[in-house]
Amino acid sequence: MLTELLSLVLGVPDSKARFTLAAFYLRYGFSNTGPLTVAELAICLGVPTRECAEALSLLLKESALIATAESGRRVGWQKKSFRLHDGVAMQLQLASVITPPRAAAPYPGLVERLITGPYIHATGPDVEIHGVPAKLARVGQKRSVPNRTSLLSRSNRLLLAMLFAHADRFGVVNSFGNVELCRLAGLEQTSLKQRIKKLIEMGFIRRHVPGVASPIFAEKLKSSYVLNLNHRQITLGADILGFVVHESVDEGADVVRYLGAVWFDLERWRSSAVRHRPSLSELLTPGSVLRLFRRAPKHAIEQLEFFLSGCVTELLTKHWEQVGVARSDFALGLRDRISAFFRTPMRDVKDGSLIDEVEVIDFLWGMTIQFARACKGRFSQIDGLAWSSLNFRLLPSDLRLGYASLGMLIDGAGSGGRLLREAGEHVETTEITTEALCPAELRMKAGLLTPSRATAV
Repeated sequence: MLTELLSLVLGVPDSKARFTLAAFYLRYGFSNTGPLTVAELAICLGVPTRECAEALSLLLKESALIATAESGRRVGWQKKSFRLHDGVAMQLQLASVITPPRAAAPYPGLVERLITGPYIHATGPDVEIHGVPAKLARVGQKRSVPNRTSLLSRSNRLLLAMLFAHADRFGVVNSFGNVELCRLAGLEQTSLKQRIKKLIEMGFIRRHVPGVASPIFAEKLKSSYVLNLNHRQITLGADILGFVVHESVDEGADVVRYLGAVWFDLERWRSSAVRHRPSLSELLTPGSVLRLFRRAPKHAIEQLEFFLSGCVTELLTKHWEQVGVARSDFALGLRDRISAFFRTPMRDVKDGSLIDEVEVIDFLWGMTIQFARACKGRFSQIDGLAWSSLNFRLLPSDLRLGYASLGMLIDGAGSGGRLLREAGEHVETTEITTEALCPAELRMKAGLLTPSRATAV
């Protein structure tokens, strides 16, 4: 029911107050705390006393909690009994009865750990630290609440918990708008971008695809995320998902005309260096496609890639055996799905002229099927995995890096993963016990981590 609590729209605009409310629910549920001072309650919830006092004041004001003063006490700090407000309790109980089982939050223990901690370190994805921070240990045993130094802030922990509460089994969060996320997490929109960037740098978030409002697409696209379910500070050492990384070192590894190549052609065509600008006939991407995306920002192409990577995953999951055959009538539904992703009629934003919609959709449809076949051929080289019976998710790659390396997350295949390196006719497979042992550079190429701009260039 923690997921339902995190999804409630409350009049509490502060992230620390929302964090305190979540910690309170996990500690006491619908029960009464009994007489406690604010300092005692702060220890129970694992938050600093001053922060707890400020949060309680706000939660009481907004009718999220109810406090009852202990009668007859005249000396020492005043003790009060706290419990969830009847209105909040009723909303949670109704949600548990009338709401259908959620596909989201398949790992509630991870969401709970982000709230209860006690120590979630602000480290990279491979650092295992289970004990008390060194700085805290030097202070001595009198301190009951950890110093924020070297620890992930409670606001960022709540933000991560909110995302994990809306993720699927692979850690994918589809279409979660910034306005809604900030409202639920009690954050200012001005700080969200920097917080997301920090969580990406530390590997808690594998990939963030920003939302975009564009006349190209049928509707406004909200932000999507791929969370790292194998981060050491989340899993405490054991991978939740299996994975496979296929690395091709052939010169022709990137010949598949997928979106990285489209983006490269688009950048060449709209280059400011007019003297070196190629004509449409000199590029492999159809002119109708380039005209459609003439002024599209990079994150619009990333949204399309994220959508199409989901389409490739669906093709491979449902039609693994048929993907390798020459006929493509099994994927006619995919063409309709791609067509529905775009606004019609398609127009060139420069002069408003109509664009050949059939050519655009046929190109993207054929390219997606071709890429699915390439993925099947590459991953089929790994012995011991019956792909037709597995549940998996292809990871979108960084447009700047191409597709020489591919990453796949696997559910129900046990922890650890396999690395497959293909060089000509030679294929070498290596099994590893945890994702942390996979080279970080290779993980960035395969989409398991987001490379920094300096790394990618």
